Amino acid sequence: MTDVVFHHNPKKLPEFSDECHPVQLYDKFKWNSLSSSCIARPVIEKIRDLGCSVSVESFDFLTIAMAVTAADTFVQRDNSPNAWARELNLQIPLCRPDKWNDVSARLEKALGFLTGDMWSLIFTTGGLAPPKIKTSKKAAEKRRTLKGLDCVCLFSGGLDSAVGAIDIINGGDRRPLLVSHAYKGDATKQNQVEKVLTQGQYSRLSFNADPHLINRLEGKTDITMRGRSFNFLAMAVVGVSAIQRVNGSPAGEIIIPENGYISLNPPLSRRRIGSLSTRTTHPYFLTQIVDLLNIVGFDISITNPYHYKTKGEMLKECKDETSLKKALSHTVSCSNWHRKGIQCGRCVPCVIRRSAVHAAGLSNDANYDSEKLQNELKSGDSKDDILALAAAHIKLQKMKDPSRWVRESGPLPDAKNERDPLVDVFRRGLNEVGIFFKKEKVL
Repeated sequence: MTDVVFHHNPKKLPEFSDECHPVQLYDKFKWNSLSSSCIARPVIEKIRDLGCSVSVESFDFLTIAMAVTAADTFVQRDNSPNAWARELNLQIPLCRPDKWNDVSARLEKALGFLTGDMWSLIFTTGGLAPPKIKTSKKAAEKRRTLKGLDCVCLFSGGLDSAVGAIDIINGGDRRPLLVSHAYKGDATKQNQVEKVLTQGQYSRLSFNADPHLINRLEGKTDITMRGRSFNFLAMAVVGVSAIQRVNGSPAGEIIIPENGYISLNPPLSRRRIGSLSTRTTHPYFLTQIVDLLNIVGFDISITNPYHYKTKGEMLKECKDETSLKKALSHTVSCSNWHRKGIQCGRCVPCVIRRSAVHAAGLSNDANYDSEKLQNELKSGDSKDDILALAAAHIKLQKMKDPSRWVRESGPLPDAKNERDPLVDVFRRGLNEVGIFFKKEKVL
């Protein structure tokens, strides 16, 4: 087990050791890279720039999420007994720890489902309070942009989030706060997509968790980042709190635009059940998060308007085709694009994206490092995802009922009218891949 101890005051952090990893939260005190790792240094100023207060509960939730992201980033899976599942013991100071201790077991279970690790969360007193309101002209202007907003929508710079924002803003009557989580390079893509959002009212809030590792570990961080979506949700909760404070509304809605196939993301093969099947927007995980948030005292709902749609169907049914075509080449779906600054074209997210673009009859897609998939079949590791998707499609054609397969990534709703459409969107999504593979002569 790895103990990861957090505090905003470096004087209250323990010494680094093989068993204990100290992490400084936020930027209230100067960070010493020789003594601890750190996370969330830019976050306080971002919240102050909103020009309004946020609730203690929402800020405590953000603190928890930042701690989870830090542990998920700084503790390598390679060091665990099976090179995957880590035992993570987090000690996190909060303003109101009692509220979160009441749901700690629920949260540990949800995080375990999300990341595949074993989590132990200890919440203590002495946490940093929400930042005070900034009175600058910039903050006042930002506060004005929050007036009249009625929801928060996640805006990652990916293709699904672009469709979601276009549908809501250009083609709908909602007024969202777009919340972005920007690692290096992400913000540029998000800003390029934002340029097509011109017809409705919205505002934007962008965070960067900005994790930095203690010097002595020489930059060795984990790259799987299964907990990133939890951080994204916590940022959205802060956004909801800001909208509620400015508009006096009691309830809040978080919209997560994600196609149903990727949300379910059943393993393509038995060996991919743990390592290559992410669960960031799985209905079961989102239900767990909503339940524990509302126990704490939030009045929040999380909705995915596309949970019964394939990616191709999202594109075909987009409410503003002109804006979609303008945004398409700027969006990123690739899990590897940071390596070369170009989408690889052959990973699972890239193949699903390319299959959807083909299904929708669009022709102005982004450039890919591997344009011709048939050529990739002659190479080494780069063909693994292509072969796994091809084998999964062949397997699907032989199955009368794939519901058991879909359940391998997580529990499905008990109600038949909710469960069956989820199984069907999985079938349709994988069939989109099959059609694209035949066009590419992979099948």
